[in-house]
Amino acid sequence: MSRIEEARRSAADSMRSPGDWLTAQQRCEAWLHARHARDNPINHARKSAISPEAVVEQHPAGDTLSGAAVDVINRVASDPGRLTRSWADRRMSELGSETYTELVGVTAVARVLDCFDEITGRTLNNIESGDSATTPTDARQSPARQRPDDVGDVGAWVHQTVGKKRANVSRALSLVPVTDATWRSLVDSHYSRGTEFMSLRWDRALTRVQIEAVAARTTAELDCFY
Repeated sequence: MSRIEEARRSAADSMRSPGDWLTAQQRCEAWLHARHARDNPINHARKSAISPEAVVEQHPAGDTLSGAAVDVINRVASDPGRLTRSWADRRMSELGSETYTELVGVTAVARVLDCFDEITGRTLNNIESGDSATTPTDARQSPARQRPDDVGDVGAWVHQTVGKKRANVSRALSLVPVTDATWRSLVDSHYSRGTEFMSLRWDRALTRVQIEAVAARTTAELDCFY
């Protein structure tokens, strides 16, 4: 099994399991909301508006997720370039900063898994919430609910690892280590390869320059902050 396939299988298993603050059922439901964000009429209306705040209609609560949680998933999946600090602060006041951060991370993982399957012509993961065939045997276990001791206010929207051990983009999810481990595994396998990132020459099918050109174009299309 290739490194990418192994990371993708591990990530899908993680998404079907209890996370940092979300249950397995909540993570599966979040995955579904992220998957259908592009077809959601509220998201279409917001994308067409001068400001997403101009659309008064709100996302309803899901089966296991609150309306605020569903809104975070949809905003991150469909219109990340226009997220604001005030909006994030409102959502964190309702959800808690840890749950908010995990929802962002789960949405990011979901989009990587689904987009890869879509562009390679594969069948999307069957992750219907509560389906015993696709949730793990430990689905009833509780989330970890462990806040790391080494996180604090570094000037970002959410608390992150204190100290410059990693670049800002690499520690964005450090408040939720279970989700962060899944995300970093996908980044390392699909793109940076860990410490190999510091090398200017990569021995792959594409050169380092070609890979960075694809990465730059992709991040521009998706309104990536970095």
